[in-house]
Amino acid sequence: MSQDQDVHDDRWVVFVRGANRPGMVAAVTAVFATRGISFDALATSDPGPSDGLVTVTFRTTERRQHELVRAVERLAAVSGVVVRRAEDLGVRAAAVCHLPREVAFRPPPHAAVSWSGESQLGQPVLVEGPLVDVEHVVAAAQRAGALSTAIVIEPPSAV
Repeated sequence: MSQDQDVHDDRWVVFVRGANRPGMVAAVTAVFATRGISFDALATSDPGPSDGLVTVTFRTTERRQHELVRAVERLAAVSGVVVRRAEDLGVRAAAVCHLPREVAFRPPPHAAVSWSGESQLGQPVLVEGPLVDVEHVVAAAQRAGALSTAIVIEPPSAV
């Protein structure tokens, strides 16, 4: 797929709950690989002793997203799948931005986020809100000279 096509693809977040055992993440990523879909980010978490959660952000068309989700749902180790558009305001995220002390950073006023921390006091700036707004704040922090940033996408209550 060319880069021009990627720009026009929709951006998605898929949450995959399944057995917390070896091979679960490999099986999910294989579904992406066999369909030629790269992921922008992948994270795992351990919501319980027998369950694991894989969160993937990726770009593709709506039709290909449906095909991908159906294939992931058919995996033996998978017990639940939820997919959302990345721009959906219900997709929540949190971020940490570490900036130099001399930078008095505040999130852009139009970003619908809650935040805490004073970068000029050496504190990290902690941000929470819709993924798209959190990403906007992180991009602004990087332009302001952030030393490091990290984003975590919060899973929906039901996967």
